[in-house]
Amino acid sequence: MKEKSPAFQDEEDQEASSPESKEAAPRDELAELRRQNEELVTKLKYLQAEFENYRKRADRDAETVVKFAHELLISSLLPVLDEMDAAVAALDGKAREGVRMVRDNLARALHDAGLQEIPAQGRVFDPYEMDCIEQVPEPEGKDGTVKEVVRKGYRLHDRVLRPAQVIVIRNRGETNG
Repeated sequence: MKEKSPAFQDEEDQEASSPESKEAAPRDELAELRRQNEELVTKLKYLQAEFENYRKRADRDAETVVKFAHELLISSLLPVLDEMDAAVAALDGKAREGVRMVRDNLARALHDAGLQEIPAQGRVFDPYEMDCIEQVPEPEGKDGTVKEVVRKGYRLHDRVLRPAQVIVIRNRGETNG
């Protein structure tokens, strides 16, 4: 047999190991591409979820803006409603009936826009909906109950627009005005 030179033997070794390295390289490359693909899919899923949350938040914010868009106008009409109530109480006869009808129409329009009167008379004092302007003793009344409403309070949907000003019964301790 003929002996091969060491240079030829190295070439044969490389050729013999080459098919394995050629197969290993695509496998490694394929595994790397799969890993990158999984990373990109995961990032895409996170971005989709993040965008969906953003869209929901933007929709909620837009609903809130629309819901309370008339807040300033309604707030400025509350003194008019108070004055109409005072006029109804002060007038008699046909004049009273006419002013009451106008007041009722105004109140209905405001109610349709989301305005609600805060019921206070006879209820337990709630500092989130009422302002106590005076505390008075009354032996027959329960402590902390609203005796009288001085000025009506209103809420627009679920937000207090103007707290009711009330006089509260206080039988224990000092009474303050």
